[in-house]
Amino acid sequence: MKIVTWNINGIRTFRSGIKHALDSLDADIICVQETKVTRDLLDERTAIVDGYSSYFSYSRGRSGYSGVATYCKDQATPCAAEEGLTGLLTSHNEVVGAYGDHTEFSNEELQLLDNEGRAVITQHRIKCQGKQQLITLLNVYCPRADPEKPERKQFKLQFYKLLQSRAEAILKGGSHVIVLGDVNTSHRPIDHCDPNDIDNFEDNPGRKWLNGFLHCDKSDHKRSEEDGDEEHETSLNHSEGGKFVDMFRFFHPTRTQAFTCWSTMTGARQTNYGTRIDYIFANCQLAKEQFVGADIMPEVEGSDHCPVWGQLSCSLVPSLKPPPYCTQYLPEFAGKQQKLSRFLSGVNSTPNPSVNPRVTESLSTAAKSTTPGRALSDPGLFTFLYLLTLPQRPVQTLNKEVRGSKDLLVEVFFVGFPEAEADIRTSPLY
Repeated sequence: MKIVTWNINGIRTFRSGIKHALDSLDADIICVQETKVTRDLLDERTAIVDGYSSYFSYSRGRSGYSGVATYCKDQATPCAAEEGLTGLLTSHNEVVGAYGDHTEFSNEELQLLDNEGRAVITQHRIKCQGKQQLITLLNVYCPRADPEKPERKQFKLQFYKLLQSRAEAILKGGSHVIVLGDVNTSHRPIDHCDPNDIDNFEDNPGRKWLNGFLHCDKSDHKRSEEDGDEEHETSLNHSEGGKFVDMFRFFHPTRTQAFTCWSTMTGARQTNYGTRIDYIFANCQLAKEQFVGADIMPEVEGSDHCPVWGQLSCSLVPSLKPPPYCTQYLPEFAGKQQKLSRFLSGVNSTPNPSVNPRVTESLSTAAKSTTPGRALSDPGLFTFLYLLTLPQRPVQTLNKEVRGSKDLLVEVFFVGFPEAEADIRTSPLY
C-alpha cells in the first residue's frame, strides 16, 4: 500500500492531464491540497478519472481558495468517506464517524472550521498478516497564520485542536489512523532553512501543538541515519508525547536540507532554501508494524511544494463500490460515464431507438476527434449535444449542466459536423 500527499497549489498543476499526473505518482491513494477548486468550477475531467474514485472538499466562502481532494485507485476504493472534521457536512450513509469531543467549540466555530474546504476523510479495509483491519486517512490543508490577521492565528490553533480530537477519536474507535497533508508548520529547527532567523522558534504555538500531537523521542536528534528497525521500535516504546509519528523523521531522523516547500517569490527552490511543512503522520502501532518507508520527492515540480510518499506492507481490500460521498454521485456527474459509454459503444450494443443513427454516428466521430480546436474537445458541449438526443431529459437539466450560450455551442458544432445539423435542430429539446 502506497500513499502520497502533495500541495499542488492549484489543480492547474496537472497540465498534462489528471490521469497522467496521478499515474506518474504511482500510489494507491493520492491526497492533494490547495486545489483552489470550488463546486461550481469542478469539471468532469477533474472529478471523474478512469481507474480512480475521487472525494473533494471545497471552500464555501471564497472562490479559487483552499480545497482538498483524495483520489483512490479502484484497488483502494474506501468503505467510508466524508468531508470535513466536524461531521456537520455529512448527510449520507457510510460515514467514518467518531467525531470526538466538541465541548470546547461553539457551533459557530465548528461551522467556520469546516467552511474552507480543508479536510477529506476516507476509511479503507486492509489486510495485515492475514487479518482484516481498518485504516483511516485524514487529508488536511491546515490554515496559515497570517501575521497581518491575528484572528487567523487563533483559527489555525483551533483547527489543530479539532484535527487532533478527530484523529484520536477515530483511533480510539479501533481504526488505524494516518494524518497527511500540508500542516503549515515546520516542527524542528532541522526542518527549517534558517531557524535562527525566527525569534523564539521553539515557542511557536504550532510547534508546541506538534510536540503534543507527536510521539517524540528526546534522543531522536542523536540517532544516526543508519539506525535500524530495532532502534526505531525501541524509540517508540520509550518515547513520550502524543499518539502519532512523523514518518519521514522515523526513517530519516537526522537528514538535513530535507524540505517540501519553497518560496516562489525568490526562486528559493534553486538553492533549497525552504521548510518541511508537509507530513505523513501515523499512529504508533501502524508506524512500527506496517510502514516500510517514507520520503520526500523534491524532484517532482509543478508546485511550490513537493510530494511526500509513504509505503506500508499491508494490502488494501477494496470496497465493491465507492461510498455516497464520492464525486461521481454528484448530480452533475451521476451516471454520466455509464450513459456516455453505452451511448457511444460498439456496433454490438443495443441501439437507443429514440436516437437518430446519424446523430449517433456524428457524435461518435466527434468524440474520437483529436484535431486541436474541435468543438467536441469541450466536455460541456459534448454533454449538451448528447443530452439533446435524449428526449426524456428535461430542459432544466441542460441549463444546469451546460454553462454558456446553447445557440453558440450548437453553431460551433455545426461548423465541424454539418451532417448532424438537421437532426439536432429537429430534436424535441432543441
